[in-house]
Amino acid sequence: MDNRHWSVLDLPQLYTKPSAAELLSTLDRLEVKAASFDNNDGNNGPVEDGLPNYLTSIVASKLAWIDEVTKEQIWEAASLRLSERSAMRSLSRVFVIPAPNRLGSVSITLHEPSLTADNLGHKTWLASFLLAKHVSSLKPHLPALQISEDDLNFESPLQPNRVIELGAGTGLVGLAIAAMFPVHVHLTDLPEIVPNLRSNVVTSQAESKTSWKGKTTVGGLDWSQHAHGSEYDLVVVADPIYSPQHPAWLVNTIDSVLKRDEKARVVIELPLREAYNTEVEELKSRMVDLGLVIIAEGFESGFEDWENAQDPSERTKVQCWWAVWGWSMIR
Repeated sequence: MDNRHWSVLDLPQLYTKPSAAELLSTLDRLEVKAASFDNNDGNNGPVEDGLPNYLTSIVASKLAWIDEVTKEQIWEAASLRLSERSAMRSLSRVFVIPAPNRLGSVSITLHEPSLTADNLGHKTWLASFLLAKHVSSLKPHLPALQISEDDLNFESPLQPNRVIELGAGTGLVGLAIAAMFPVHVHLTDLPEIVPNLRSNVVTSQAESKTSWKGKTTVGGLDWSQHAHGSEYDLVVVADPIYSPQHPAWLVNTIDSVLKRDEKARVVIELPLREAYNTEVEELKSRMVDLGLVIIAEGFESGFEDWENAQDPSERTKVQCWWAVWGWSMIR
């Protein structure tokens, strides 16, 4: 059967009293799988018309021809398939990030709790994935990433450069940097996001097949509150704007945490959403007013991976803009 052309009528009908094995196999095939940022293939599966009613009929059926233990498994599976189609569910997945030189790649395991409107940091957004994938290629523009492990041997007075990720969310960008470079990465977000962020740090390092070059710490940071201390050599932030207040809050935070040093840098990557064009321009203007200039910039695109989009045509291609900023003059 071609998965792309399933319909509800192709599925086992309850009036035929299908076997437990057949129902469980069908429910397994109906799982809404996480899509990939890397392509627009979408999730092979049935057309969705009528599926909620089909799944509901299984949950409501007594399944009298099936034993008690197995029918509980069937009801549970059908309920889960229903919940997948009503909201973005909790899931864990592995992101493979290209590493510099001959290191191959690093794998980062992230847990994403169920997404709600007030906890957008629980989702790994496209801009984070794109920045994590190409941050190693930005090394020529980022002095903080140019110190090698040999430079930091026990006889060296040098200390690892300090990197802070603002609005780290699930932690992908900061974790990718810590895995590939001998730096100290401090991942930050709102207090309610921090528990999952900290868990992702522990899980990714524990499940990594190779030792990480850098080290990590995690902490809460609210941009609307004043952040003390200009101590970071590199600030990274992905997809930071989804409120009119964010340009001002973000730039004020960068002002507070970025070193006044000619080698200090800020890397920002964000999607170009029409609804936030004004805020993006405000962000750029405020960065310039702060005394920062663009050292390098570019565009790239990908598909936001909303996993409940069964039809590939429903997935939206998003263009993102990235920029590396540095001080125009040290104040």
